[in-house]
Amino acid sequence: MIDSLLSNENKRFRDEVRRFANREIAPNVKTWEKEGKYPDSYYKKISEMGFMGLLVPEEYGGEGGSMIDLAILCEEMGRVGVSIPLTHVSACCRSIAHLGNEDQKKKYLPDMASGKKIGAYCQTEPNAGSDAGNMSSFAEEKETYYLLNGEKIFISNAKIASVLIVLAKTKIVPEKPSKGIAMFIVDSDTPGVSIGRSEKMMGRNCSSLDEIIFKDVQVPKENLLIPAGGKGFKEIMKEFNSERCGNSSFCVGFAQGAYERTLKHCKERVQFGKPIAQFQGISWTLAEMAIKIQAARLLVYDALFKEKRGKMIAKEASMAKKAANEMAVWVCDQAIQLHGGYGYSTEYEVERYYRDVRGWSMGGGTTQVCLNRIAYELLK
Repeated sequence: MIDSLLSNENKRFRDEVRRFANREIAPNVKTWEKEGKYPDSYYKKISEMGFMGLLVPEEYGGEGGSMIDLAILCEEMGRVGVSIPLTHVSACCRSIAHLGNEDQKKKYLPDMASGKKIGAYCQTEPNAGSDAGNMSSFAEEKETYYLLNGEKIFISNAKIASVLIVLAKTKIVPEKPSKGIAMFIVDSDTPGVSIGRSEKMMGRNCSSLDEIIFKDVQVPKENLLIPAGGKGFKEIMKEFNSERCGNSSFCVGFAQGAYERTLKHCKERVQFGKPIAQFQGISWTLAEMAIKIQAARLLVYDALFKEKRGKMIAKEASMAKKAANEMAVWVCDQAIQLHGGYGYSTEYEVERYYRDVRGWSMGGGTTQVCLNRIAYELLK
């Protein structure tokens, strides 16, 4: 069904990514997880494929791709159990490309598109997750710079990032705290920027989530990306929809990968004289898995095609994320169950799909926050 919606160019890109993922990524995932990181060669390869600059306009060295291309990339990489640096592609590059001025684009985007510089998106704080207005990071305006202080947690790419997209308050607005939030570009080698502790996570062992500390960091005024007040926070959140769609596509991909492994296992595993796929209880579960994956996938593409037509997709992106997050957790859990004892073994890898995908239900807004957003959009 999705094929009828995609252009020939989209399909060619999907085939290209799938071949690359099967050839270069799938055989190495187990090793990378044991080592606890993606090797430098991984970033080099995905940069050479143009994935790091997928959403960067061609005039700045990128691929000039669309959100539909991002969804294809995320799903195909998730299918083999690997996540690309999503915040680099969808939040950092896209924010500079859409919200930055010409000088900012020329300065940062070429190196970010080539993978020479990697971006990290810095929003979450100990007391400010989905409630961005509660953040305490503050950038005090001086004559030629902003003096930034604060800490961010659960930051993807923190240890390898050269460019940080940082949200911090520049003013206190008691009646609506989010109105005081601005967005900055911060070079990670600026004095006062440091990496704090790494979180020990249930999954996602190939990449870390870390604390970033800002202590009296001088951010040049020309690195202000979006000022506080006006429509600033709305513009910031609008860009955030792209990460929600990318998150949803990863979840669809992880579920698809776990499902394909499970379908193969159920066809090959013989018990009581026949393949277990022939038992009704198991065949029905396989059917439910396929239905739920396709339903979530269609919600993602509904949001993406509306975005392509210039529509606001806060509701659709939240619907897709809520559905894809919950679907993927359920599908990966059933994959373990249908593998029996083997499902609990690291050899069969479906347990890794479950561990990895579980974290995506929090990143980019929990399912409860997505429900709040959907309800708000319906009732406003």
